[in-house]
Amino acid sequence: MKGGVILTHSLTQKVKLSDEDMAYEILASQGRAMHYQDLIMEVLTRQERAQDPAAISGVLTHINLDARFAYAGNGEWGLKVWVPSKSSRKIPTITLLNKGLAYDDSNEELELDLEGKDILFDDGEDGGDESDSELEEGSFNNEESW
Repeated sequence: MKGGVILTHSLTQKVKLSDEDMAYEILASQGRAMHYQDLIMEVLTRQERAQDPAAISGVLTHINLDARFAYAGNGEWGLKVWVPSKSSRKIPTITLLNKGLAYDDSNEELELDLEGKDILFDDGEDGGDESDSELEEGSFNNEESW
């Protein structure tokens, strides 16, 4: 055959899936989390492999390292896409001596009634304009204060 292409393999030949791809397919078809022992045994059965300790630990290691899987607790593994995403944004709280106000970022300005309230400020810096003699009067090194 001139200029023709000769196929050297069958197009229906199955591609061998990796341990983690097989586990992903199993969980996706089940639609629910599975106990790791059941999942591993199903992977090994579908791959027609012996269920020896080395094969079992190999499959578990591959599942553990693959980011597509999520540990659901009680020995069960599921798919990460099933886990609801957590909001990465935390809402700060303003505290005025045991009174908490939730932060609302929809308001441009936050008005607080601070009249008659004790407010503590901490700028996080050590040091100031106090002289050494002023520090010694209220110092813990002063023996009379003990």
